[in-house]
Amino acid sequence: MLLPRILSAIVMAALFLGAVFVASSNTFSWSMLGVVLLAGWEWARLSGIKAQLGRILYAVLVGAICALLGHLNLAQNTLFLAPVLWLLALYWVARYPDPLVWRHSIVRLIFGVFVLTATWSALVVLKSSEGFITWVLVLMGLIWGADSGAYFAGRAFGKRKLAKYVSPGKSWEGVFGGLIITQIGIVAFSVWSDYSLSSWFLLAIIALVTASVSVLGDLMESLLKRYEEIKDSSQLIPGHGGVMDRVDSLTAAAPTYVLLLTVFGWL
Repeated sequence: MLLPRILSAIVMAALFLGAVFVASSNTFSWSMLGVVLLAGWEWARLSGIKAQLGRILYAVLVGAICALLGHLNLAQNTLFLAPVLWLLALYWVARYPDPLVWRHSIVRLIFGVFVLTATWSALVVLKSSEGFITWVLVLMGLIWGADSGAYFAGRAFGKRKLAKYVSPGKSWEGVFGGLIITQIGIVAFSVWSDYSLSSWFLLAIIALVTASVSVLGDLMESLLKRYEEIKDSSQLIPGHGGVMDRVDSLTAAAPTYVLLLTVFGWL
């Protein structure tokens, strides 16, 4: 599976770079809508919907809501859902495997609608900002830094389980390692950008919260997959699983990140 994995990674990187550096705002919005449709199709399965028709209809519903939000210029308003969504997800992850309300398929479906529409909205709002390229690269750096730092720190020092019933491989030491890596990156970015101490401090807070929440996005998908007893959200991406397996952290990080940038006056 190594060759398909490498080829898939190259294709995904090329599409990402094209969307960031080349695509117009309109093209970017539609491209991200396509990603959301695929993620919605997978989320339906994570919510217990196995019939293809049901999964397709759910994806269409999510896409239609995103398109409506864009048409009514309400994308930015959905960002305020992020704190509620991910505090709820934190509660579910912390209490797993207790028989909580999320076990009901309809609850997971509704939760997915909010998660996916908020993610699309965050990316669209970010694309419309003056410093889009810089801010989206910082976002991806935070997600990748938190993930990579957690992986290596966890392997080297991991002892205390983060959520042993949801994702046994993750440790608190790994999380702290990821947060340290992202803070080092933010310091380097702030120095390179010649930011003032107050600006660096605000950006450090944004980075800390965003990187922390990105871990929760990963855990939430792991919770759903564990409950449904599936390894990957789908097999759409050779060697990588499904779309949700690639964007699970983004679904939590992007709305939180863009909301904080907006509240602190960076956008």
